[in-house]
Amino acid sequence: MKPNEQIEQVVRTLSNSPNTVVVTGAGISTEAGIPDFRGPNGIYRQLGEDRVMNIINIHTFNQNPALFYDFYRQHFVLPPVEPSKAHYILAEMEKSGFIKGIVTQNIDGLHEKAGSRRVVAVHGNSEQYVCTNRHCRELYGRDKVEPQTSGVPTCEQCGSVLKPDVILFGEPIKHFTDAQDMIMSARTLLVIGSSLTVYPVAGFVKAFSTFYQDLIIINRGPTQLDHAALVKIDRPNTGETLEEIYYYLNRTGK
Repeated sequence: MKPNEQIEQVVRTLSNSPNTVVVTGAGISTEAGIPDFRGPNGIYRQLGEDRVMNIINIHTFNQNPALFYDFYRQHFVLPPVEPSKAHYILAEMEKSGFIKGIVTQNIDGLHEKAGSRRVVAVHGNSEQYVCTNRHCRELYGRDKVEPQTSGVPTCEQCGSVLKPDVILFGEPIKHFTDAQDMIMSARTLLVIGSSLTVYPVAGFVKAFSTFYQDLIIINRGPTQLDHAALVKIDRPNTGETLEEIYYYLNRTGK
């Protein structure tokens, strides 16, 4: 289909769907200036996946938090960024009733910052740190923790080590059931900026595609489920694509 025909079909599908859920990956946040860690120039390629996995690992964190934090600060702590156009449009689509919620594989917190309310962040949120003492579990914003540029940050309440509130290798994902339930309860699934190679979310999307036909994918480059998609849009700018879709959705109504 030509791009305009693709947009028309997406608009028609979303406007008729009683329950659309969005799944987002790194591609939506690269437009906000956040690097894709698994991309061609990402840290996994530069340093080697094995090295990254061995350090950004719950066992390394528990046994040698100083080593963990030296590496984490150098490679994973990024300057604050603002949400991209795509993040803001998805928040507006939720307010307008065109989507019911978002399952994101990203840890940047940009969906929430843009105003989205129903967000399941399966890999956690790098905008906050959590006390590792299970009797305390105090949360701290990054503005409280990250000015400390060396050593291991500790909880002001109990003195225990703080951990970035993200899923490290060797940990189960957060909100597994919530993510699975949200995806499998949808009637239309809109995947944005993900090649669908990271599990278990990719598995949830694959399971959805075996039951329902209304899978829409917006991603630069191929994905693992292009063959199952009702529509696949491959464009360089996700924000502009969503802006066009939202424009026609507003004209069509819900």
